[in-house]
Amino acid sequence: MTLTGDWNIGNVDDLRRLLAGCLDSGKEIVLDLSGVEGCDTAALQLVWSMRRTALQRGVGFRVAEVSRAMAEIAGSLGLSIEELNGV
Repeated sequence: MTLTGDWNIGNVDDLRRLLAGCLDSGKEIVLDLSGVEGCDTAALQLVWSMRRTALQRGVGFRVAEVSRAMAEIAGSLGLSIEELNGV
């Protein structure tokens, strides 16, 4: 799945629906976040939560690419995008 644009508290429900649809398919989730121009902590927390849920369900989850915006917000929270891939 490729995500683009700005993801924030105002549209996090749309993001949740997109990710839940992927999760419900039972197929490995591969996120390309290279087109994300902006995000806030709500969007980032949702991605982390979906990863945890995917792992609990035995569904593969990884991030293929990440934008600078995503990496910066993660860093400001003391997180690393690599952690999403279990590194």
